Amino acid sequence: MFPFISESKYMDSLQDINPIERMLVDKATATRTPIQASFELTPLCNLHCDMCYVRMGKKEMEAAGGLLPLQEWLRFADQLKEMGTLFILLTGGEPLLYPDFKELYSRLKEKGFILTINTNATLIDDETARLFQASKPRRVNVSLYGASNETYQSLCHVAHGFDRCMEGLKRLKENGIDTKLNLTLTRHNVREHKQMLGIADEWGMPALTNGYISVYARPECVTTMPLETVRPEPHEVAQAEIEALKHKYGKEYAAYAINALRQLEQKESPVPNGIGLTCHAGKSALWINWRGTITPCVDMEVPAVSLLSATVGEAWQQIVTECGRLLSHGECAGCTLRPICDVCYANACNEKKRCGSIGYLCRIAQAKKEQMKGSLQ
Repeated sequence: MFPFISESKYMDSLQDINPIERMLVDKATATRTPIQASFELTPLCNLHCDMCYVRMGKKEMEAAGGLLPLQEWLRFADQLKEMGTLFILLTGGEPLLYPDFKELYSRLKEKGFILTINTNATLIDDETARLFQASKPRRVNVSLYGASNETYQSLCHVAHGFDRCMEGLKRLKENGIDTKLNLTLTRHNVREHKQMLGIADEWGMPALTNGYISVYARPECVTTMPLETVRPEPHEVAQAEIEALKHKYGKEYAAYAINALRQLEQKESPVPNGIGLTCHAGKSALWINWRGTITPCVDMEVPAVSLLSATVGEAWQQIVTECGRLLSHGECAGCTLRPICDVCYANACNEKKRCGSIGYLCRIAQAKKEQMKGSLQ
């Protein structure tokens, strides 16, 4: 049985989990144990991507209170360990810009956590690669923003960004670090999608295509271009995701597409009451931002609890309680396109808040259906 087309995008930061890990996550979800935590170490980044939701300048960051010290993150980690947390994602901004990244990484490994890192790979130097080789992370997720220096210049506003990313990938590969490419698509690079998939093949690395760019952005976020001019058109998102499926399933793609379309023909909708919070957020996963505030996930502003005035355990219980009270998005009630739709609770909230409706997501789903039909002819 093939999975739903959108399934891999809503496994929080713990993607491609094996059966044992899935069993642990499912049990944690049932008992509301935060088995998975994300540490957003910094809003700083050496790239300046047009669609970034979190990036701040150093002056703005310092004016907002500055970064949490190493000991604070270790304190959070000790409390999480007592609560049953096993997996931690280190992210940002660019997490390698956190001043004490290497010590934090080593200390978390000593405490027994299984670590994953999100990075743009341009700062992976020999010292960092040796650190990962000596004490390996579960995986390094590398955001790939294009297939040329020109695209990195236009989208990320840095010189030689593509070359620097490839140098980072080379170091990770040479040191035997499990690495996955996250292909973030925008209007700048969507036409390079097949080339980006080719880069994944060239390096022998798995790839995850994300054609949906969230409208969520922190109020203090520094952006260089209105998001509406960055997001691909719905038909472009659909085309890219069909390309990704063909790349993933190869000769089995036709069977996958037939199965997916068959699910769409069911008379009963898989979401008769609308879209609720169905992922692991607020159930077995949490996000701690660079200011020390817990939210269910990166895309949700609320519920939120500051760890400057509460323990992780107290904050988690409040998050779980408030997540249980969230109302479903009734706009999705009765929709039969759910198996191929990118909608999630947080995306729907943010689309409605900024765009007035979830129409963009609906148009992507409809385009996927039509293009999937066409791909079988």
